[in-house]
Formats: sequence, C-alpha cells, structure tokens
Amino acid sequence: FYGYRRIAAYSHLNNDCPKISEYMTLKLMRELGIRSRMQKRYRKPKTVVTVDQKPNLIRHLHDLSGVWQTDITYIQLTNHRWVYLATVLDPEKRKVLGYKIGDTMTAELATSALQMTLDKHRKPLIIHSDMGSQYTSAEFNIKCQNYGLKHSYSLKSHPYDNGRMEA
Repeated sequence: FYGYRRIAAYSHLNNDCPKISEYMTLKLMRELGIRSRMQKRYRKPKTVVTVDQKPNLIRHLHDLSGVWQTDITYIQLTNHRWVYLATVLDPEKRKVLGYKIGDTMTAELATSALQMTLDKHRKPLIIHSDMGSQYTSAEFNIKCQNYGLKHSYSLKSHPYDNGRMEA
C-alpha cells in the first residue's frame, strides 16, 4: 500500500476519482485502519577522505600481471545492520585471492585481508586500492613496505581506476 500523500496525489491525476486532500486521505486511512507498507530507504554509511592524492601506478599499465586490487564493500544484513567485506582480487585472472569480513571498517580489516592473501599466494609487485582511510593508514602502508609492495591509489572521486574491483 502507498502512503497518504501518494494516494492523494493519485486522486488529483485520475479524472475518474474525486479530488481529495492529503489530510482527508490520512484521516480516512486512519479510520479504516489502512497503513502504508512503504519503508524508509536505508542509506549506507558515508566516508570522507582527508589525505592528499597518492600516486596511481597502474593507470597506464596494459599488463596487469603482478598487480592486486583491493577494496571494502558494504553489505546490509536483514536486521538492517552493516558488515564490511575486504577483498583482494587478481585483476588479470579475475579471481578473488583473499577476503575478510568484519562489523567495523578499520585498517585492521583491510590489513588482515591482505595478510591472508599474502600467506596463500606469491606476492605481487603492486597493490592497488582506493583512497579510503583504511588503505592510507600507517598500518596498511607498513604491511606493504614489509613485503616490498608498491602501493597504487585510485584518483579521488574516480572509481573507474579501480573498476574491476568495484564491479
């Protein structure tokens, strides 16, 4: 069922139906015990980047062998809570190499997904991510330095740079 505003608006558009105000529609719906089944849409949490732009090392690469891409995805559960999935992808093979799920979106989540992947697979030359705070954190960058990985970043407001991962 629609809400009283939409029903009242429909009555104004339909020539066969008498025109009725929103207030009268609400009053009649209450008397008849009719309630809207529409639900407010849930919005995923927003993030803000305050770090200066870092280099994008894969922008002009034609050969993506030796490159891994990583990102964090928001997943809404049926109880309207959010969980976060940090994933590491091999863009050449289009295969997920490692992942980690957590209920908070932290640098530790991103770092543990990378560590899981490094434990199972040969290390790449470059790891590419967006400019999220998890990937610009000292914890993630120290992990990359310890393994000798070059870190490449997507341009701010350009998810196309990390398109394979976003898809």
